[in-house]
Amino acid sequence: MAATVEEMSTQLSRFSGILKAFAASTDTFRPIKSSAVGSSTPCSHLHVLDSSFNPPTRAHLSLLSRSGTSPTTRVLLLLATQNADKPPAPASFEDRLAMMHLFAASVPLQVDIAITKHARFLDKAAELERVYPGAEQTYLTGYDTLIRLLDTKYYPPNHTLQPLESFFNLNRVVCTMRSGGGWGDIVEQREYVAGIGRGEREAEGCKKDWAERIELVEAAPESLGVSSTKVREAVKKGDMEALERYLTKDVKEWVLQRGLYATEA
Repeated sequence: MAATVEEMSTQLSRFSGILKAFAASTDTFRPIKSSAVGSSTPCSHLHVLDSSFNPPTRAHLSLLSRSGTSPTTRVLLLLATQNADKPPAPASFEDRLAMMHLFAASVPLQVDIAITKHARFLDKAAELERVYPGAEQTYLTGYDTLIRLLDTKYYPPNHTLQPLESFFNLNRVVCTMRSGGGWGDIVEQREYVAGIGRGEREAEGCKKDWAERIELVEAAPESLGVSSTKVREAVKKGDMEALERYLTKDVKEWVLQRGLYATEA
């Protein structure tokens, strides 16, 4: 049964308890919602949407539209509670989990929700291999996330991309291109991946064949200009028309009911 705003209002204390217990434990992964309960259908393809969900938007929904409709495909909404770059602000993790449940109601696939302490994709992927044995993992990302994935600064002590070899041997990345924000245009973004295929980053440990595991796609028209940052700006301006465009109905109701982002600095 799909989550409702009323139901999620009663779940905040439960989410708080889960988060506190997780933080105090040595666990690095914890499922919050599993679509496998009562299902005999195995998961052969896992589409991972790894985000801060601050808040989840129609742009996230657009990423998931490429996941197909196979009954053996499952979507995982994954929230990192220790992100490499982003501190836990302005919405609490409890609110984000509530919004993830509300957002999941708009996804026409089986949806799991989980939290992790891992910040890097290669560590998350290794964990998910144990949780979803035999499932091919596809990571649904924006272009900015692809750049971070292939940034050597995240792979000490040698600061090469060699640790990603096992990740790309087993997994795929579907990356939605984005314009603006200093990321260049679509032509430049395609050229970035083409350069990998030509071996231009082999000195950094980036293999040529990884380019074949990275699929670049153009953003759907309805998701153009949509981002979590734009949502937060629209809330502060009181722009209800923009919020209608950016958010699914229940997530918008939650944001307004909880007063999220209204006083963000």
